[in-house]
Amino acid sequence: MKNKLDKVIVDLKNKLPYEPKLDLIISRLESVKSLLSDHCQSLTLNPINGITRAYLDIVSDYEDPITNDLYSLEKEISALIK
Repeated sequence: MKNKLDKVIVDLKNKLPYEPKLDLIISRLESVKSLLSDHCQSLTLNPINGITRAYLDIVSDYEDPITNDLYSLEKEISALIK
């Protein structure tokens, strides 16, 4: 999951000059990455819940592969919390 998280963050940062609104999505993904790497903290809520919809609201590109990655990350984090 961390590899996919890193890949998505890099991909979104590459799109950032064209879509400045991606800042919030990137910061949420980075906070999840930090929480996952810090074993002292546990996830009780999914900080990236709804992130796929937020991404689609910004880019409106349902064919973008990042959309699938965001959706799977969102579901994986939800599964970790349950």
